[in-house]
Amino acid sequence: GEIIEVAPDVTRLRPGQRVAAALDWGGFAQEVVTTADTVYPVPDALDLASAAALPVTYGTVWAALAWRAVLQPGETMLVHGASGSLGTAAVQVGRLMGARVIATASTEAKREAALHNGAAHALSSDPQSLAAEVKALCPAGGVDVVFDPVGGDLFDASLRCAAPGGRLLSIGYAGGRIPEVPANLLLVKNLSVIGFNYGYYIGWGLTDERSRFAPQVQDVVGKIMHAVANREMPKPVLQHFGLHQWLEAVDTTMSRRAIGKVMLDMP
Repeated sequence: GEIIEVAPDVTRLRPGQRVAAALDWGGFAQEVVTTADTVYPVPDALDLASAAALPVTYGTVWAALAWRAVLQPGETMLVHGASGSLGTAAVQVGRLMGARVIATASTEAKREAALHNGAAHALSSDPQSLAAEVKALCPAGGVDVVFDPVGGDLFDASLRCAAPGGRLLSIGYAGGRIPEVPANLLLVKNLSVIGFNYGYYIGWGLTDERSRFAPQVQDVVGKIMHAVANREMPKPVLQHFGLHQWLEAVDTTMSRRAIGKVMLDMP
């Protein structure tokens, strides 16, 4: 949206400026108050609906891949839940960073969406067949990085999909079960399992650390905004609902029917 007013001590932002924000709460509204540390300028070439999808979802992906997994050009990345909001962003950001992306999704339509979004390959999310299918695509014996917002049986299968020295990013547990890691597999294959909680960096942790990390987060969100505005990366895939349809929008998200990011359009 557009800034209406700022506090006297805010100098980085100004009234009338187009911005997106990561809010603590109260986002289903036409007007909100939030902290300047988690407000991000939107380039003129970027529409506000696309910008709204970027600070949290794409911020999570970019920071996880750059800060924690240290994804390198030429590496292969496996993305679970590749048609959801985080998975869609992971496919796009991974490709921008120079990785070959293998996507998994539960239906043919979702796999087609992942391929259209830039994945090199799209596989079924069946944990029983996944390792064999991934290894058939990877001469090195597996993938370098796994981006996993699903957990459960897919996380277990990912341990078998990873190449020696691979890194597994544990982002969330949409599958419903929080997995446990057999340490012997980590030892034998020199694997790293890396937890990543983006909320810690934007003030949603046990203590509010947003001011401490604001420069790093603002840098990441700025890079994402400009990558989309300059067409270096596709616009986020959005599934639009009117504000009066908020309950349907939440249900679409929670039932994992969404393809891309669910967006509430303000009247």
